[in-house]
Amino acid sequence: MTAARKKWTDFAAKASTQPALFEAPEQPRRRRAGTCKKPSIPERDIQRSIVSGLKSHPDVRPETVERTGVYTGRVVRPNGSIGYAKAGQKGMADICGKLKDGRKFAIEVKRRETRNSLTDEQRAYLEQVKRAGGLAGVATCYEEAAAIVEGRNV
Repeated sequence: MTAARKKWTDFAAKASTQPALFEAPEQPRRRRAGTCKKPSIPERDIQRSIVSGLKSHPDVRPETVERTGVYTGRVVRPNGSIGYAKAGQKGMADICGKLKDGRKFAIEVKRRETRNSLTDEQRAYLEQVKRAGGLAGVATCYEEAAAIVEGRNV
């Protein structure tokens, strides 16, 4: 007489035959799909790469290229009193400088995701530079900044 073939339920009912080698830690909780932020490069890193690239650009006077902006800070005066100082104009571009032919340029630096989010003051400042005969625009990388400086706006 032949033995009856075993079913898978016969194995599932029995306790595990081999003991666990170690106690496994609890699994980390998983995020729901779509809840993780996409990595994005900070604006200051984009500014640094643009400034260093423009300083070696053949049409630009390298000593004039600088990061600008509006900021307020505490100042300690020589007599020891504390005051506050404000520098820059509201809406001023992030990078300013001069070309070798004497024209001024102003570049507003944005991340790709926020490229079209200029404030009214920033738009007005860029238009003011253009009306005065300078070059101005918004850049998200060095290639776009070089295009602005060369006069071929993106």
